Amino acid sequence: MLVSTFILGDFHLGIDIILIREINRSKVVTPIPGAPPFIKGMLNIRGKIITLYDLKQRLGWDETDSVITGKNGQPIRPFNVILKTHDEVHRLNKASAEKCQWEDPVGMMVDQLGDVLELSREEIMPAPANLKGISVDFVEGVVEFKDNLLVLLNMASIFGIDANDDTN
Repeated sequence: MLVSTFILGDFHLGIDIILIREINRSKVVTPIPGAPPFIKGMLNIRGKIITLYDLKQRLGWDETDSVITGKNGQPIRPFNVILKTHDEVHRLNKASAEKCQWEDPVGMMVDQLGDVLELSREEIMPAPANLKGISVDFVEGVVEFKDNLLVLLNMASIFGIDANDDTN
């Protein structure tokens, strides 16, 4: 499995690369009145409307964790990781489509981009029950990575979709 990694605060996170459509720098985001606080707003990318999640807020981090500054003290613009829809993933790889239950285009904001890693299933360990900073429901597994742990995210859970729910 190929995994795209990124950094959010002090965490190294990753998702299956087959889920990613594109990565770009922050663009103009239109707020959505009445949306939960973890919905940053909407983006228009080449005529497609993308719902953009603030991943830090979705993970329940407080506002002080939200702003990363560069060496000059200025805030660093986050990256937007735009994900494919279920139909797009299904056309590429039917086996991976179970990881992608959302039908509408979505994206998430991350602080920094990392590497692309090739992982075997044997390298992925289950998330510890006492994982701090991230709900265990949002974790697909963990992998040893650069003297640290890489947390593999369960994107369906982050987007509030139960993979066992046939109504989606």
